[in-house]
Amino acid sequence: MSDTITAIATPMGEGGLSVIRVSGLAALSIASGLFRPAQSVPKKEFIPQRVYFGEILDPDSQTIVDEVLLTYFKAPKSFTAEDVVEISAHGGLFVTTKILQLLKDQGARLAEPGEFTRRAFLNGRIDLSQAEAVTDVIHAASERALRSALAQLKGSLSTQLNDWFERLLAVLAQLEASIDFSEEGLEFQKRETSLQEIQAIQKGIEALIQTYRQGKIFREGAHVVLLGKPNVGKSSLLNALLNEDRAIVTPMPGTTRDTLEERVRIHDIHINLIDAAGLRQNPESIEKEGIKRAKAALDRADLALVIFDASNPLDKNDDLLIQEVTGKPHRVLLNKSDLKEHLDMHALQEKFPDAEFIRVSAKSGTGLTKLCASIYQFVVGDSSLNETLVITRERHRQCLDAANTALIKSCASLEQNLSEEFVAVDIQIAMDRLAIILGKTFEDDLLDQIFGEFCIGK
Repeated sequence: MSDTITAIATPMGEGGLSVIRVSGLAALSIASGLFRPAQSVPKKEFIPQRVYFGEILDPDSQTIVDEVLLTYFKAPKSFTAEDVVEISAHGGLFVTTKILQLLKDQGARLAEPGEFTRRAFLNGRIDLSQAEAVTDVIHAASERALRSALAQLKGSLSTQLNDWFERLLAVLAQLEASIDFSEEGLEFQKRETSLQEIQAIQKGIEALIQTYRQGKIFREGAHVVLLGKPNVGKSSLLNALLNEDRAIVTPMPGTTRDTLEERVRIHDIHINLIDAAGLRQNPESIEKEGIKRAKAALDRADLALVIFDASNPLDKNDDLLIQEVTGKPHRVLLNKSDLKEHLDMHALQEKFPDAEFIRVSAKSGTGLTKLCASIYQFVVGDSSLNETLVITRERHRQCLDAANTALIKSCASLEQNLSEEFVAVDIQIAMDRLAIILGKTFEDDLLDQIFGEFCIGK
């Protein structure tokens, strides 16, 4: 990381301001070489964390490119823990790219996506879980998502994982000492004490794993699929929830032949509504792919809204629908409740003995408020969940699952009075998985994957 990088840190396009960021050993010399301050400042005497007003000059023509503000952050007190200069210019696309090109001409390299945050991680200013939280803050689409991401950025997850790591290290040290010095007559931590400590950590990890479903929803929003046979009003219901005509609605069965996904906000949670093709037996060939995609949407959904036409009796296509949603979290919607009811409610309740039934009308809007409240309650679940300590990423869940399994095995080894070597191996596995989350150990491919999610300039 001996080179100096630069990039536009704000979204491309026209706006009030644009920020161009420079980071590296030569950041100040490169940026100050283009900068003419309104008041004379010796190049080597820029005061860190102070904002300077002046002009960017083209060094070849000595013409003014823009009036700017220049801020200097001296290592290690900067975002990357390197020398950083941020130039705040007017937000025109041409002027911003012009300044960027001048910085490159003076020796700075265009940064890769996420490279500033990657340097912050590699320089030890943040750990890997905090680096991931940077992009989560940027993309937060709700208050809960923002609170969760900010807490992780501030180190809530890191603090807990580091605590478990250090406690496991202490147990491991005692176990390995008892192995290495077993014939020295020394006293070491009792196996019962080690067992209690490992069990306490394992229970904590297990509890953190349980936060993943809601943590993932905080970060990505909940996926709610609308399912039903053709012409029960799925697309009309989607339009009603969105309060706009987004899906095509016709009386012809099979109009929806692909999944249509739209986002709606219910209170402080984003919901990804998926309008799927109608499920029916013996579909036309062109409908088969749509039905296949509908089933795939059901597989990845957090909740299924199972829609029936209350104005018509059940038929064999409804039976097909019931088979598909078995075992999946769902709500049963009785649509077209503004019409005379011909549905056999007793038969339907027998097929869904534990389901919540909601009467709705996409046409009149009846029941939509109750439906939204039901969706929200399902998504939020346990209102006592501590949003400051949740996991939101599949990578974290997989590592914690592996650590949890290893600690369960280590406890079993202690309880069965097996050798300390067996216990130590599993404790080391658990520690390795915690270290991967934190970035204590990593591979370049993992970093490429994580920081590849970032935009250039972050």
